[in-house]
Amino acid sequence: MSKIIPHFRYSAKCIVRFALYILLFTSCHSSPPPSPEEQARRDSAALHVALMPVADCFPFYLAQRCGIYERLGLDLRILTLQAQLDTDTALLRRRAELVYSDLARAIMIQQTDTFALRAIAAAPAELELITARRGRVRNISQLKERMVAVARHSITDYWSDRLMDSARMEQTAIFRPQINDVRIRTDMICNGTMDAAFLPEPYASEARLRGNARNFSTRGLRPHLGAFLVPSWVLRDSTRTRQLQLLFQGYEEALALRDSLPPLLRELCFTPDSIIDSVALAIPAFQPLTRPSEDDAAAALRWLRSREKARSKYTTDTLITDFHGLKSTQQTLRRSR
Repeated sequence: MSKIIPHFRYSAKCIVRFALYILLFTSCHSSPPPSPEEQARRDSAALHVALMPVADCFPFYLAQRCGIYERLGLDLRILTLQAQLDTDTALLRRRAELVYSDLARAIMIQQTDTFALRAIAAAPAELELITARRGRVRNISQLKERMVAVARHSITDYWSDRLMDSARMEQTAIFRPQINDVRIRTDMICNGTMDAAFLPEPYASEARLRGNARNFSTRGLRPHLGAFLVPSWVLRDSTRTRQLQLLFQGYEEALALRDSLPPLLRELCFTPDSIIDSVALAIPAFQPLTRPSEDDAAAALRWLRSREKARSKYTTDTLITDFHGLKSTQQTLRRSR
């Protein structure tokens, strides 16, 4: 026993010394939490963007999650919202320096003369008209007196009008309940609460994989009304302009990061685990950002005027601006060839 006790005392001393060393090391190398003033300064200096969990925005999320923006030195704060109306509100309330929206909504905001904004990048904003399996709608004419979920005065509403025109049906032939939240819109189709709905990816693929039918797609059709909008003052701020350049650079670098889609679908889109891999495979390849088109903006304006939602003297001359050398869609296609 006399040989064991000294050994135990020696071991205990080593443990205490080691613990003190670790405590001293961590106290010397860990920084204290920032003060409220410093945290507020960092928050103010960061770039805030309001996005939706849709395919058009996925490269931004992938770039952030894969550390691209950290490598580029961009402090990015993403505000994820389920409805386009909410991203527009984030812009108007100055909660974000860039938002995902569309050209029709941009015109309605800009023409009020109370908020100056610019469209600096286009997005395909492809939609599919998904009909509930219980409705057995096989052609567009069978939508008469059915409920088609849309977001009012937005790209979904635009394409519902176009669809009625192509079928030679009155605009009032269908009922259009306003379901702004894209997740709720998807669930209403899948549980049979709604007859039809316009859905973007990945929700369109999810709805199809859950047994519902695609009756119409905007893929390959013009106009492309999706857009990324900024307040005009951002373009006069050199720091914010540089941040936007880094934002778009990260987007381009993330175009090929499709292997990271399943976690994104699970966390942001609440895609069911049973079909998550199939949904990821169904999402079309991500496309480089392009410059918004004046022709697309003119199409949005004509549609709003047909609904008496645009002032007669309003023009889109100041809506679209060149930024960071973004090419038009036609120039991008020629470059890819």
